[in-house]
Amino acid sequence: MLLFVVLFSDYVEAQDTEELPSPKAAFLRSLAVPGWGHYYTDNENWDRGKYYLAGEAVLVLSYFGLDARADYLENDFRTLALSKAGADLAGKPRGYLIAIGNFDDLAAYNDAQLRSRNWDAIYPETAEYQWSWESNDLRNQYRNTRERVDRNRSQLPTLLALMVTNRLVSGLSAFVQARNKWENVPEAGFSYHNEFGEPGITAKIRFSF
Repeated sequence: MLLFVVLFSDYVEAQDTEELPSPKAAFLRSLAVPGWGHYYTDNENWDRGKYYLAGEAVLVLSYFGLDARADYLENDFRTLALSKAGADLAGKPRGYLIAIGNFDDLAAYNDAQLRSRNWDAIYPETAEYQWSWESNDLRNQYRNTRERVDRNRSQLPTLLALMVTNRLVSGLSAFVQARNKWENVPEAGFSYHNEFGEPGITAKIRFSF
């Protein structure tokens, strides 16, 4: 009987701990792919992990969608500036791109800077910096498109921050779920005295729910 109790106690502890998920491994998995840690902890009941995984998919698709949209719009306004204002934006600073949307031509822009005594903002009167819009409507179209690019790109850091947050929260959730598995391990033990304090062998198994 004594041999049975000792072997049974060791068997329960060894079998349960070998099959239990590692909280650290669960955290790292969800840090890499949200929801993976929940699946690793309990692949039959990982509904919470599915929400984190779905949230990650939405964020990733939104990020690449906005980035692709910004690239498309940027190509659009650069083409518009070249074809309708004669301005080549390649290699030009951001201030130049903004100036083209606010003034009809280089002369009007430089004149405004001279009157404001903003000497450092003046561009040279060379062919490289010349532009002249065919109409105000085209200039406004260019400006609106360029501003849409800025708005789209300004949202990208926020989406990245949300992705990092989603991974951290998913990792912590998976860690807690795996740790709870360890806390609910059945404990087996034995005693040489029974519950009345008399000599004898008493086996005990405790489950936590």
